Amino acid sequence: MPNTTQNQTSLTIAHVADHNRRYPGESVTFYTRLEAHETLSDVSLSVTLPPELLVESYRAASLVSSNGHVGLILPEIEIGAGGTELLWHVGQSVPAGSRYEYTVQARVAPVDYEQFLESEAVATAATGRREAAAAEESLTIAVATRGNYLQYLPGIYEDDDLMSRFLMFFESFWAPIEGQLEVLPLYFDPRMTTPDFLPWLASWIDLALDEQWPEDKRRRLLQSAAALYRQRGTKRGLQDHLEIYTGQQAQIIERRAENFRLGPKARLGPGVALGSDNLPHTFIVSLRLPPIVSGAGPEEDARQEQVRRRTIEAIIEASKPAHTGYTLRLETI
Repeated sequence: MPNTTQNQTSLTIAHVADHNRRYPGESVTFYTRLEAHETLSDVSLSVTLPPELLVESYRAASLVSSNGHVGLILPEIEIGAGGTELLWHVGQSVPAGSRYEYTVQARVAPVDYEQFLESEAVATAATGRREAAAAEESLTIAVATRGNYLQYLPGIYEDDDLMSRFLMFFESFWAPIEGQLEVLPLYFDPRMTTPDFLPWLASWIDLALDEQWPEDKRRRLLQSAAALYRQRGTKRGLQDHLEIYTGQQAQIIERRAENFRLGPKARLGPGVALGSDNLPHTFIVSLRLPPIVSGAGPEEDARQEQVRRRTIEAIIEASKPAHTGYTLRLETI
């Protein structure tokens, strides 16, 4: 039998909600994410909601970063005096690096007084060392029965229950907008804005983001765009642009002279160079990159290698001076 231990290095959990303060009748969405840091089996997730939170819908999606993909899973639902429990099981082996996301939407039931409602998420699994990995996290939702906007009215309305509930309607409508205004500067920060806003920010500086790039590289490119524009057409600017995409430092060798050839008219000078393949206004770009291993077979690996090469060529074409030519050399680390 496996030993039961608290092993958070093997399995981690995050449990958050879109709102931490709600009124009766309003909905709240809970987001739970599981991440496996080693190969696991018998993975289960339990999300418990108190009786005052009425489950309306739920969804599970799996995002596996290594081998395979696990499809959507329906939960077992148990409703009792202590609330509602949603239990998901992943029957097959879960590879290291897998990530699972679960969403539960609930509505706040009518209550007579202000209270705090607690939701808990617990995950368990078995490791390859015959140990039990477990992780849990809880959060609290504050339920208010009086409108917050009452504080802006004369004191005579403090005990007016009808006015309080009437103002709740407007507060529910304006609260999301107020929340967006509070974090408005974050929408203009390439490091913090939502992925959907990245192309919009890029349009401010006439930068076309390649949607095939990973999100972290698109963010870094957008953050460095102003500096890259100042260095456009220079060796340093091209090296920085290539490093953002590949993660490796490129070696660039510039050619400024013609080949020197022996003959009656041969003369040494600044316009000639010893060796071969020396052409003015050309350069060589050398990159040492790790091989692409997609796990989908050699054909897919070769296709992705071609995509990477075409992307590197597009970066060079966009960054080099218009009158120059180049040779690209890619080597495998």
